[in-house]
Amino acid sequence: MKQNVYDYSFELRRSRKKTVTTTLTVTGILVVLLTLVCNWVLFPVFIRSDSMVPDLTKNSAVFVSPLFRSPKRGDLVYLSRLDDEKQSAPLSVMNKIVAFFTFQQIEPFGHTDRLTGQPAVRRVMGIPGDTIYMKDYMLFVKPEDKSLYLSEFEMAEKEYGIQIYSVPVEWDGLGSTGNMEPVTLGEDEYFVLADNRIEALDSRLWGNIPAERIRGKVVMEYFPFNKFRLF
Repeated sequence: MKQNVYDYSFELRRSRKKTVTTTLTVTGILVVLLTLVCNWVLFPVFIRSDSMVPDLTKNSAVFVSPLFRSPKRGDLVYLSRLDDEKQSAPLSVMNKIVAFFTFQQIEPFGHTDRLTGQPAVRRVMGIPGDTIYMKDYMLFVKPEDKSLYLSEFEMAEKEYGIQIYSVPVEWDGLGSTGNMEPVTLGEDEYFVLADNRIEALDSRLWGNIPAERIRGKVVMEYFPFNKFRLF
């Protein structure tokens, strides 16, 4: 009788050990797979503001693919934080995993409310070699191999809309500028704009965006479900 109880206890401990080992192994594999997915395939992004109205509304959600790092004019891209804050590899991995499951709403390590510390979705309007200027919130582009300027809508390969409205007199000096002198983009530099040209921040304040800041291209809007579409 005692032998049977001992055998049962031994089998129970061995079964528990096997369960724990299996659980840890599966968890480790999932962490590795999620890290690979978040870094190389696809990850969700929750739109927190009206900066991309009318194309993307506040509280919508999109998928971003890191596979596309050389965007074309008119593409929507996801930009990393612009304040140069660095994180250790373990914290960066944990941030990616938590952000993946919370649609990019929560990044527990290194979170900041500073505007330059927040990732953002913006539209690429100028690519390396372009010379650009803005008049009344409309961008004009002269590619490196061309001699004439064309409007952003003539240059973009995809249709989109922008939001412009009259700014009240008392707002003088607020918001983003609607006019810019000609600027030439250097190698691996991009110029990005918000579709909400009056209120949102973009390259007019940040300056040209280095290619390394582009984390990926927006490839799909999946929420709200009635607005599902591919980009």
